[in-house]
Amino acid sequence: MAHVAGKVNAYVLYVKPPGAGVDWDDTDLRRSAADIPGVTALTDENGTEAARFGAETSGHTLVFDRNGALVFSGGITASRGHAGGNAGESAVLAALKQERVLRSQTPVFGCALMKRNSQEEEKPCSN
Repeated sequence: MAHVAGKVNAYVLYVKPPGAGVDWDDTDLRRSAADIPGVTALTDENGTEAARFGAETSGHTLVFDRNGALVFSGGITASRGHAGGNAGESAVLAALKQERVLRSQTPVFGCALMKRNSQEEEKPCSN
């Protein structure tokens, strides 16, 4: 966000699973995201928005241009817990600066946002 201050509307959605308590999304991580200038942190009840946009994994990033066209979909880290430059981050920055995007998709490394079916085990994601 520091690279594109004032030039982008950014939203960070936190999927709140069915049956989660009222304070489920009252976390340090959410407060940290909300403290970033230009970022709006929202709760995605039951993963409705995640499903609408096809996001199945935490960290899935979507970038749309001014006309609403999707220009990037994917992860912005090279692996789970990775910090530093990578193809996803470069693509997002290029899109936000209205430069040529070399990769419009990258793999997403994170935790499953919701169970895909009733047979899937509900396990917390850990590092």
